[in-house]
Amino acid sequence: MFRYCLSILLLLTALSSAAQLYRVSGVIMDPRKEPLQLASIEVKETHKGAVSRDDGSYEFYLERGKYDLVISMVGFKTKVVTIYINNEDIKEDISMEAAESSNLGEVIVKAKIRDRAEDLIRNAIRTKDSILSGPGDYSCNIYIKAFQQDSGYVTKKKAPADDTVATDNFEGMSLAEVSLRYDRNRNGQIKEERIGVNKRGNTDNLFYMTTTDGDFNIYNNLVRSHVISPIPFVSPVSYSGLVAYRFKTIKIDRTQKPKVYTIAVRPRQLSNATVEGEITIQDSTWSIQKAVFRIPQAHMPEFDYFEVSEEYGHAGNGAWVITRQEFNYYNKAKGGKRYGETTALYSGYELNKTFKKGYFGNEVSSTSVEAYEKDSSFWKSVRGESLTMQQAKYAHYQDSIYQYQRSEAYLDSMDKVLNRITWKKMLIFGQIFNDHKKQRMWILPPITSLIQPIAFGGTRLHVGLAFRKTFQNRKNLEFEVNTSYGFRNQDVNGTIEVSHMYNPFSRGTFKLEVGRDFQFIYPGDAWVNILKRSNIYLNNAFQLTHDVELFNGIHLMNKVEFALRRSVANYKVGPNADTLFGIPNEPAVDFDPYNATYNEVKVYFTPGQKYIREPHEKFTSDPNCLLSTSSCAKAFRVFSRAKWILITSNSG
Repeated sequence: MFRYCLSILLLLTALSSAAQLYRVSGVIMDPRKEPLQLASIEVKETHKGAVSRDDGSYEFYLERGKYDLVISMVGFKTKVVTIYINNEDIKEDISMEAAESSNLGEVIVKAKIRDRAEDLIRNAIRTKDSILSGPGDYSCNIYIKAFQQDSGYVTKKKAPADDTVATDNFEGMSLAEVSLRYDRNRNGQIKEERIGVNKRGNTDNLFYMTTTDGDFNIYNNLVRSHVISPIPFVSPVSYSGLVAYRFKTIKIDRTQKPKVYTIAVRPRQLSNATVEGEITIQDSTWSIQKAVFRIPQAHMPEFDYFEVSEEYGHAGNGAWVITRQEFNYYNKAKGGKRYGETTALYSGYELNKTFKKGYFGNEVSSTSVEAYEKDSSFWKSVRGESLTMQQAKYAHYQDSIYQYQRSEAYLDSMDKVLNRITWKKMLIFGQIFNDHKKQRMWILPPITSLIQPIAFGGTRLHVGLAFRKTFQNRKNLEFEVNTSYGFRNQDVNGTIEVSHMYNPFSRGTFKLEVGRDFQFIYPGDAWVNILKRSNIYLNNAFQLTHDVELFNGIHLMNKVEFALRRSVANYKVGPNADTLFGIPNEPAVDFDPYNATYNEVKVYFTPGQKYIREPHEKFTSDPNCLLSTSSCAKAFRVFSRAKWILITSNSG
């Protein structure tokens, strides 16, 4: 019997070992290390095949052994990569080598192209490497103008062609101008310095106020913008684009020498990450003069329509670069559509520069205090395009409002409005007392919050107060007090919280909390159990928290708490809660008083975190890794419990 069981066990072990699969994955890239989409990958021994995804990635699940991966794609030499699978997963990134020109010509002959459109696109692809590498490391000036208009407030009359008539109703409009210095190296790393910023109206919904919003160069293999869509889009001017798109010549301009072709680009529906539009290519040079493309609405969470228009031209030593970009977009808003138009003009190119080592770090954009203080003469000198009549009238209107809203008379009047005592504030919203000169605010809760009819031990009287002060350098101080008195037990509970942000850039904050209040023994239990008296205890606590970003991407939170836990078994209670909720309510738990000390440390880590620097603040993506540990000492007889948690998620 023993031999029989042993034989079965060995057989099952052998079968499970034979059936063990290992993950083989990686990214297919071109010589410039850009991902290639729709590349063909075949496992020679198993005849399994797949195509690379939109981000160039692939994966197979294979058993142990030796395998040959055959990778092929139009425009590149077929490559064979040998891998050995032992007892672990394998990650194999594969860089393809461009095919010779003769091979590309052979592909063209076999395709038997009737329309020259695809032939022109192939020639543009063949010259793209020299065009992308032509500027080398470079700098340029960019002037950005963004304008928004809400259709819900616009008169539905066709505007004249000369744009001489504009509506005087400026509600729903906004206008922003940005002048920046843009640096970029061959590896695609960027850095911008915003020299001038002028915002009029609510500019939160305007797009491309910074070049970090996306890279739309049609010569890249992928069109990327994390603001528009979480996924990148296949560029038509790429070898992947030859598979993903159909091309058709729709116009030939013979008045120019060499002549210029306009080619329509439509998806073949082989890949969801595609665009559609038109590309204008010059004959003989195969350079793209203009590209207009639209992004499918299904991939845009925030927009209902988005169109990109790009123009290219010569700069410096003849390098072919972007000279103008225009973004037209809209999304649905209450009562209509919110239209936006952003124009970016590129000038002053300095090509083949040499940046010092470490110049392109994690800071991708910076703005000084002086950038927000530029006068009209500065903007007149940097504007590559004049404001339209409507934009100029709106700018004049907003500038006059800006000056008035910063006058003492206006600020005093706003304080009077905020500080005016009304029944609505007293009963529902609470009363505010604001002092703009001292930049401080007192907040009183509404009268309706004075009585807490449902509380442990019966009705309680609640009184609260809050204080807020923000300094010119963005530091702040907050103070909040909440006190309650129980009529049945004649007891006083309450909390005092003081918070001070001493470093707005690193978000350095101290927070002190002192309080006495009822807490739940099992706070995560079902609501029926949470309401029971047996789930209540009295907590007298002192808590100190320090939160700061130590270095870029490394955020530390350290919290220390000293608590005196007491039973509430001796508290007087009434039957109202039992009747109201209809649940059996056991008496409070009677336990010996004890003290506890807690210390919790969390470290948030974002590798290679990119950030934007404002005058006193910094904007980053959310942390994507969390390491935490906590320890506890109870009744001063120390015991410890420590846990380490690793949480990972994608960082935007």
